[in-house]
Amino acid sequence: MSKKIRIALAVIILAVSISLLIWGYSPNPREMRIREIYPTEMQLPTPSSLHFDLEPAA
Repeated sequence: MSKKIRIALAVIILAVSISLLIWGYSPNPREMRIREIYPTEMQLPTPSSLHFDLEPAA
């Protein structure tokens, strides 16, 4: 490879690397989602509902 091609390739790789570095450090867009949580959704299940009646397979 000639010296000019190697320098051009190095400049292209450097430009891509710097652009990816800047893109990686740029802040993410802020997003806010508001969801109502009702008190009935915050209750833990009762212990009796956690036991399953397993039957033998045959």
